[in-house]
Amino acid sequence: MWYGDDVAARVRALAPALTERARAAEEARRLPDETIEDLAATGLFSTLVPKRFGGAELGFAPMAAACREAGAACASTGWLSAIYTLHNWMVALFPEETQAEVWADRPYALIPCTLAPSGTAEPSDGGYTVTGRWSWGSGVMHADHVMVMALVTANDTIEPRLFLLPRADVTVHDVWHTSGMRGTGSNDIEVAGAFVPAHRSVPLSELAEGRSPGARVNPGAVYRTPLVPVFALTGAAPVLGAAEGVLARFGERMRGRVMSYTGERQRDLMSGQIRLAAATADLRAARLLLEDALRDASGADAADRRRRANARLAAAHVSATARRVVNDLCGASGASTQLLDSPFQRAQRDVNTISGHVVFDPDASYSLYGKIELGIDPGPINLL
Repeated sequence: MWYGDDVAARVRALAPALTERARAAEEARRLPDETIEDLAATGLFSTLVPKRFGGAELGFAPMAAACREAGAACASTGWLSAIYTLHNWMVALFPEETQAEVWADRPYALIPCTLAPSGTAEPSDGGYTVTGRWSWGSGVMHADHVMVMALVTANDTIEPRLFLLPRADVTVHDVWHTSGMRGTGSNDIEVAGAFVPAHRSVPLSELAEGRSPGARVNPGAVYRTPLVPVFALTGAAPVLGAAEGVLARFGERMRGRVMSYTGERQRDLMSGQIRLAAATADLRAARLLLEDALRDASGADAADRRRRANARLAAAHVSATARRVVNDLCGASGASTQLLDSPFQRAQRDVNTISGHVVFDPDASYSLYGKIELGIDPGPINLL
C-alpha cells in the first residue's frame, strides 16, 4: 500500500480516463468497475485507515485534495471517491474487533452509509435486529458492506445508532433515476430483520462527539474528530473539484471559440476575460477556505462548538460558490455545451444536484455559525 501523501497526484494521472468514462457511468447509473479498481490502486480508499491495518493514516487534507482531482474529471467519481474513503475512516471508529473483520483481507472496504435514521433496531442477545429502508445509498452498487442509522428504543429512551452489515444482508432497490450525479448509483438499501452483533454498532452521539470506541484504540488525532463536520468538508472537496474542472474547460473553450454571427473570438471579448478571472478568484478563495477549515478539523479540539460551526460554514460556502461559478460559466459557454456529449452540461447537472445535499444547506450552516458567534445556543441537533 501507498504511504506517501502524493495520492492526489496519482488520482490526477487518472483524470483522462475518468473523464472519458463519465458518460458511460451516467448511462449505466454506476461507476465502471475499472474506475473502482483504478482508484483503489492509487491508495486513496485506505488514506484514512490506521497503519496497523495496512492503511496510510494520513489526514483529511490529502484525502480531500485527491477527491478534488477526481471531481474535476467526473463529479460522480469524485463523490464516490470521498464516500468510500471517508467511510473507511468511519470503520476505524468502530470497536477494534469490527476493524479487524472488515480489513482482514485488504486495507479498505467499499461501503455506502446513510445517516438518516430511517430504520429501527431491537436489542437482541448479543446485538440488535435491524429493520428498515434507506435512500441515498451512494456507492451501494460496488459495496461489500453497508452502514445504516437506526433508532433503538430501550428503557423509554430512543437512541440513534450506526450499524455495519455485510452486503449479503441487504436488498438494493433500483430507484436512482435522477438528472444529476447519476453515476453514483445511490439506490435504496433495505434490511429485513437482520441480526447485527453489538461490536458492529456505535451510538451516533459518540460519533458526533469524537469519542467513539475506535478513538480509544487508534491514537491518531484524526480518529477523535466529530463525524458531521468532517463529512461536510470532505464532501465539499469533489464539488469544488467539479467547478475547477469546468473552469479549466471554459478556458480551453474560450481560446478557440468563434462567436456566431459576429465572428469574434471569445478570448478577445472583455466579458469572457472577466468571467474567467472572476471564476478563478472565486474558486481559489473557496479552495483556501476549504484547506484552512480542513487544517482545523482534526482531533479533540475539533469538538469545540465554534470549530464545528466553522467547518459547516466553510463546506456550505464552498459548495454554494462552486454551484454559482459552474452555472455562470456554463451559461457563458454557449448552447452547444448542453449537448449530451458535453462535459459542461453533465458537470452543471451534477453540481446542482449534489449542492442540494442537506449538509451543504447554506441557510442552516450560516445560521448555525451566526448563533455560535453571537453566543446563542443552537440546540443539540444543529451541532451534529
